[in-house]
Order: sequence, then C-alpha cells, then structure tokens
Amino acid sequence: MEKITKFVARLVEGRDPDLAGHHDRLGDGADRFGKHLGLSAEEIHLLCVGARIHDIGKMSISDHILNKPSRLTAAEFSLVQRHTDIGADLLAPLELDPRINEIVRLHHENYDGSGYPDRLSGDKIPFFARLTRILDSFDAITTNRPYHQGASPEEALRRMERDSHWYDPDLLHQFCLAIRA
Repeated sequence: MEKITKFVARLVEGRDPDLAGHHDRLGDGADRFGKHLGLSAEEIHLLCVGARIHDIGKMSISDHILNKPSRLTAAEFSLVQRHTDIGADLLAPLELDPRINEIVRLHHENYDGSGYPDRLSGDKIPFFARLTRILDSFDAITTNRPYHQGASPEEALRRMERDSHWYDPDLLHQFCLAIRA
C-alpha cells in the first residue's frame, strides 16, 4: 500500500503541487488526530493513506475550474462534486481496503445529510469519512486558495463550530480539543 500512496503522491505533485500539499497536510493531520483518538496503528495507517489520496479524483477536473478565483457556476460546481466518484472509480481496480475507498468517495458527506455524493447522514457516514471531512474542512479554511485567504487555526475552529451540523459532533469536539491543546 505504501507504493500506491507514493505513486499517487508523485502523480498529484507533478500535476498540482497545491493539491499535493493539501494531501500531505491531511495525511499528517490524520496521523495526529488518529493518535489523539486512540486509534490502533492499523487504523491510523489506513486513515493516513486515505487522507493522502482523498482528492485523487480532482486530477480529472480542469485546472481552470479548480483554481477559478471567482464563484463557480452551477455546472462547474456539479463537475467538482463528481471528483469523489471519479476518485473512487480510479482506485477501484487496486482493491484497497474498503475504508480507504470510503474516505475518497464520501469525505464530502455532511452529518446533517446535506453533503454529497449520497446525502448520507449521521452514523450512516463511515467513521473514516467523518474524520476526513473534519480534517479536509480545517485545511481548506486555513490554507490560502485562489478564491480566499486562509484563516487562523482558531478562526477555522470557530467557523467549524458555527457550522457544526456538517460534522460528527463528538469528533468535532475531539478535534477542537486536539488543535487547541
């Protein structure tokens, strides 16, 4: 599995260094958060692998759309939303642990059922996907992007707490404790 992760990382880095950085930060954050939660070494490893490749489907989306400095049109946003299914389809032949595939496909599901691609809610969202949703949001909020200036970690946590309906409440609470420690 390490070879696959490194291969994907090199592919992503060659095409989009910003996305590669996002994957690296999520992998590092997954390791720290997994340890904070007391996950087993195997679970942490799988979480880290999934976090390091979760947006692989974005490799099939135009840079013009991904790096657009203004609001996406409805059609563009719909295309971006497809990156979760595209990523899962790309990884399917590799027959990875199902928890990794769940991260890739379901990391944009919201706890309240308003996410995508399946509009799952609550515990119907696999545990690792719920963890990655939190890590992904935090990184997106704290990182400079073409369309917004990154916020401080504390401001990011405030925003996530304000929008807490998107996240598993227990995991969000633990994440906030971990970041603020």
